Amino acid sequence: MSQPESEARFASRETDAADMRAIQEFLDEALVSEVLNVIKSGKEATVYRCRADPSLGVDFAAAKVYHSANHRSFQRSAVYEEGRQFGPGQVQRAIKNRSEFGREAQLAFWVEHEFEVLSALHYAGADVPAPFACTEKAILMEFVGDEDGDSPQLQYARFADGEAEKVLERILWNIELMVRENVVHGDLSAFNMLYHEGQVRIIDFPQAVDPRKNSSARDLLQRDISNVVEFFQRRRAGLEREPERMARNLWNLWKYGEV
Repeated sequence: MSQPESEARFASRETDAADMRAIQEFLDEALVSEVLNVIKSGKEATVYRCRADPSLGVDFAAAKVYHSANHRSFQRSAVYEEGRQFGPGQVQRAIKNRSEFGREAQLAFWVEHEFEVLSALHYAGADVPAPFACTEKAILMEFVGDEDGDSPQLQYARFADGEAEKVLERILWNIELMVRENVVHGDLSAFNMLYHEGQVRIIDFPQAVDPRKNSSARDLLQRDISNVVEFFQRRRAGLEREPERMARNLWNLWKYGEV
């Protein structure tokens, strides 16, 4: 085995062990009884399917474990962090200086932020996974799928005749609802929406911004809408939408309190 391969396997085992320690808190709290398999693994986090405790009212739950500060990237984080509160001055200085403590604190704030956004949007009726619990490094939420496995990303979904336009309208409805709740996803695409039997679930909210506090929110909203509309236009020729105009109109409705 070559040295790079050996290092990669060791890093993988180290990460898996850290993930299991993060999930152990959910096991200790009797929220889940077993870790079943990996659903998704990316540079920011790994998601595991777990067997849920009956108290949650579901058969399965998804545990999203953020990678430690040594393994994840905070690229372009400043764009999304504008307007957020990161604790007392000492913690803010540590984050700014990128010390080990600061990076771990920043990670915890990102996890907490996603949980709070999910909680608010789920309460408001958005099509997002129900959040169950949160720790400094992991979120336990509704598993979108069934006994056979998780739902596919929208990117890989197949639509029946006439179905695509209905799904698009539902996603646009969700975007409007989110803006009404002062949330702009900020990284919306067909890769962070799940689709199963006509139902959409929007996921991945750590970078979500508050348009009242973030000067990039309008541009991020336009990018979200453009990503969604252009995806469906590639799937269905002749689908007429103007994402720039849609984003401008929605922003103005929000700005003047009419959404």
